[in-house]
Amino acid sequence: MEQIITQLFSFSNVNITTSKLIWIAIISALTIVALFALSIAHKKLRKKLDLGNDLRKAHLLKIAFRIVRIIVIITGVIIILQILGFNLAGLTGIIGLILIIIALAVKDALKDIFSGYVIVQDKFFTVGDAVEFEGKDGIVVSFTSRTTKIEFLNDHSVMSVANRNISKIRKLTHLVDIDLPLSYDLSSKEAYDVLKPICERIGELDGVEKCEFKGTQDFGSSAIIYKIRFFCEPSNRPDIRRVVIKTIQTGLEDAGISVPYQQIDIHEK
Repeated sequence: MEQIITQLFSFSNVNITTSKLIWIAIISALTIVALFALSIAHKKLRKKLDLGNDLRKAHLLKIAFRIVRIIVIITGVIIILQILGFNLAGLTGIIGLILIIIALAVKDALKDIFSGYVIVQDKFFTVGDAVEFEGKDGIVVSFTSRTTKIEFLNDHSVMSVANRNISKIRKLTHLVDIDLPLSYDLSSKEAYDVLKPICERIGELDGVEKCEFKGTQDFGSSAIIYKIRFFCEPSNRPDIRRVVIKTIQTGLEDAGISVPYQQIDIHEK
């Protein structure tokens, strides 16, 4: 750092005078006024365009004004350096090094902003959508250019997720699948005769949009797997899923059918 500062002043002809200080104060004041005016203009333009519910346009407008603010600040700094007598042409290498250091320092923030732009541009999700993050279901309660806040359905805790972790967020749909293992001793006709009426009862539950019996899904090591599919509002999924499972359990018990546990057969020679 000391070498950089020494080199910085070696490329300058600094001669601080009263007139220079006055010009520096004027440029600084103009820069601050310009930044303040940009902030007011951003608020007024957003209100005029009525972007309250249009996250995509609001996000793009915010990024545009941020870029303009950065340009204003850089312009003010360059003018002040020129007033002080720095030879900017000779400082190209140092300025490049400083820009690289700054880029490394803010790379995560830039990733968040870029990912936020992708979320808005692709309409990946919006406030109120149900999503899954690290195996937990939740609702998007707020969204900024850098973070997404998710309220989890199981305990109503709120987590702020950096937008660079967008690949870990999955938007939930209304579809829910339940894979039900039943004994090989149960014929396919018996299974179908029992599970179809159960699916009809599930379809009549409050909050369930519809339910479908999809039939045989797979042949497991100790049971045949049947698939039941129902549709519901993602935000109500945990509670409705428990009611659906209870309905399946009751239906099987009424029919005298038990869900098999995994078995290991040992054959002696």
